Amino acid sequence: MFLQGRYMTSPVLKDEVMVAIGLGEMHVSTDTNTVLACLGLGSCIGVSAYDPTARVGAMAHIVLPQGGELDCQRNPAKFANSALPYMVSEMEKKGAMKRRIIIKIAGGAKIISNVPAKSILDIGDRNITAIKIAFAEHQLTIHAEDLMGKLGRSMWLHIETGVTRVRTTTSPVIEL
Repeated sequence: MFLQGRYMTSPVLKDEVMVAIGLGEMHVSTDTNTVLACLGLGSCIGVSAYDPTARVGAMAHIVLPQGGELDCQRNPAKFANSALPYMVSEMEKKGAMKRRIIIKIAGGAKIISNVPAKSILDIGDRNITAIKIAFAEHQLTIHAEDLMGKLGRSMWLHIETGVTRVRTTTSPVIEL
């Protein structure tokens, strides 16, 4: 795999270019040769969004459940409470319509095994709760999910087809 900034090419991707979405980042694309990727999701949540009519795709790498007003203005993709409206707004600028957006999510693992359930330190669980509240507040539907567990995951969105794939560190790739 060749790394060119955030853009990577690979023989596995054929003619596609992979854009790696870093912690607290979001990317929108209409380029059908692009694959958006959240690599190494642990307690973070990857959100894949796709409008099949406009062929607009987006991916966010959400790190924390909630940020304050100033934090959300500085980096809206970092927090569950600000990432979704930001993502939808940016997709709409490229021709997407909120009612057509298909959303899939992955991540929220409990990476630190000795943290008690529902503890403030269980960031994965808190991220899952926060993202589901945010979806409800913004009247968005989650169409598929691969959440929880104890293993990290990676997630890919192929802009050409709208297909979202996920793989944990020990499992084969699955389509959400």
